[in-house]
Amino acid sequence: MRELNEAISELVDKRLLRKPSEESDLYVAMSPDVALSELVDDDERHLQELRGSITKRRRDFSSLVPVYLDARRKLALESSVEVLEDPVQIQRLIIDYGRDVTEQVLIAQPGPGYNADVHEEGIKKDLTLLANGVVRKNISHDTTRDHVPTRRAVEALTPAGGQYRTLPQIPLRLMIFDQNLVVASRQLGNDLAALVIRDVNLIRVFTDIYNAAWDVATPFLPEENMPSPSKLNNVQQAILKGLAAGHGDEAIARRLDINVRTCRRHIAWMLEELGAGSRFQAAIKAREAGWI
Repeated sequence: MRELNEAISELVDKRLLRKPSEESDLYVAMSPDVALSELVDDDERHLQELRGSITKRRRDFSSLVPVYLDARRKLALESSVEVLEDPVQIQRLIIDYGRDVTEQVLIAQPGPGYNADVHEEGIKKDLTLLANGVVRKNISHDTTRDHVPTRRAVEALTPAGGQYRTLPQIPLRLMIFDQNLVVASRQLGNDLAALVIRDVNLIRVFTDIYNAAWDVATPFLPEENMPSPSKLNNVQQAILKGLAAGHGDEAIARRLDINVRTCRRHIAWMLEELGAGSRFQAAIKAREAGWI
């Protein structure tokens, strides 16, 4: 009887048994779909109300997104120099612009190099940039020549088109992304902050300063590692000039009155000799090697 009463109680709780009236001692079996409806009606009604509330909030907040983005855009245009004190925000900004860069990244890095783990992660990112034709230049302190992780990174990235030089003194940490943004370190009390510069004229000034420093800096790796221009014949020199000018294989072959296949064979050989991963990198490395 105890087990029977427990079973009856469970069936009543699940609405599968019901008394026709309060005075009745009998139970009537209910259809499972009817019992289920009674059990979940309140929950479904609450769920629908909750979904409606979420939809309304999402709609209200979504309408604010264009206003927010427009305000941020105007602020970026109006604010030529912005000071960021949050290291996480600075790092996020650098990652975002580093991911979207399309032309060049110029870096001045004072002090010793990073540890091996940071270099390993940076090598992967830089190889991707270089493969996409982005110019990657780095000026570091002379002492980094004896820093093993830094040297390994330079040796790994130089064949892919990375360019590295050193100076005995570098006054500040600097990163220039295309011609869109400059991130420069700034001492703020005991903490480091960053100056974010978006003004086109200021960016041009920083870029000119960087290029001037680059011209007097010492190549990280010995110059004798660069190929000699004497390896090229007249046709190959003409092909290389065509690549540097941005002409395609067919246009170069037509100008030189040679077969397209022959033109491509010369290009493949020069890419291998220069250690370049792309034609864009080949043009840059050819200028550095004095080929053109």
